[in-house]
Amino acid sequence: MNVAIYGGSFDPPHIGHEKVVIFAQKMLEIDKVIVLPNFLNPWKSNFKIAPEDRFKLLTKLFENNENVEISRFEIDNGRPTLTIESVRHFSEIYENINLIIGADNVNSIQKWDEFEEIDSLVNWVVATRNGIRVPNGFKLLNVDEVVSSTEIRNGKNIEMIPEKIRSDVLNLLK
Repeated sequence: MNVAIYGGSFDPPHIGHEKVVIFAQKMLEIDKVIVLPNFLNPWKSNFKIAPEDRFKLLTKLFENNENVEISRFEIDNGRPTLTIESVRHFSEIYENINLIIGADNVNSIQKWDEFEEIDSLVNWVVATRNGIRVPNGFKLLNVDEVVSSTEIRNGKNIEMIPEKIRSDVLNLLK
């Protein structure tokens, strides 16, 4: 089975996240997108929305898409999980893994723990943003939807929250 793993904070989920999943399904010829919310991002001090609530929001957002799985793997670990841990876990289940990252991460992936092993286990896919140059050798998802979760958490650009989960997100952000 050909899968794509799309990990992130999703604090909160927004239309940019939704478009990455939809574009991956259409452009990568994959069987399933595994959306992988972090329990805690090692580079962020905390989340505004609790892990369990982010899981529920993502589940609701993609409930009618049978080719999307919202994974509890990192949440159930109950701690920050390195990318290599998640990749190892899913490589035991799936033969072909595409790892979706944001264009803002491209220049730092070689610094990730166990980068060489990750690189040997995945096909890299980059969700592009305007103005960020991506080197050759990556599959590209030309999403070009610039959405800031930080701005949403600060009460701006509320229209960037998918309508299906907007009221839930706004209640959680109070």
